[in-house]
Amino acid sequence: MKIVALSGSTRVGSYNTALLSAMSKLSPVSMQVSLLDSLKSIPIFDPDLTEDLIPQIVNRYISKIREADGLLISCPEYAYGVTGVLKNFLDWLVATDSIVLKPVIVATVSTSGLGGVRSFCSLVNTLAAMNSNVVIEGSLCIPYAKNKFDETLALVDDITIQGVTVSLRALARTITHGR
Repeated sequence: MKIVALSGSTRVGSYNTALLSAMSKLSPVSMQVSLLDSLKSIPIFDPDLTEDLIPQIVNRYISKIREADGLLISCPEYAYGVTGVLKNFLDWLVATDSIVLKPVIVATVSTSGLGGVRSFCSLVNTLAAMNSNVVIEGSLCIPYAKNKFDETLALVDDITIQGVTVSLRALARTITHGR
């Protein structure tokens, strides 16, 4: 299974990017997880661009997503919603079929006790509008990030590691058997 991971964070030392890295390491042998480079290099969405004028990096990312069997998206919460870089990239995807019915695990990681739940809800609503297949039973809101990762950003919390394992199994099951 080919899985593409997207971090909605551009921050060096991001807990959300660290979670995706941990998910890659904890994924089953049958799952190949590849993290897309930072979304901050994606230009601002322009609906007036014709297909032949879409920036090369956008087309490359869309192709990788189209070829993937599923997605992992982890995003911090900004102003009760998703980050601008993630929303911008999702806007580029709206006009494509690249994530229609594609199984997606949504995760949020936060230093607060809410675990980014407002960002989570915003992202799930956006993905639902895009007709993706959000795998709710595998999605994660992780609070108190400072207690879950060590100073090298390795995931060290046993309960969160178990949650990630369950999440990846749910994604694999949805890819293999559908909903």
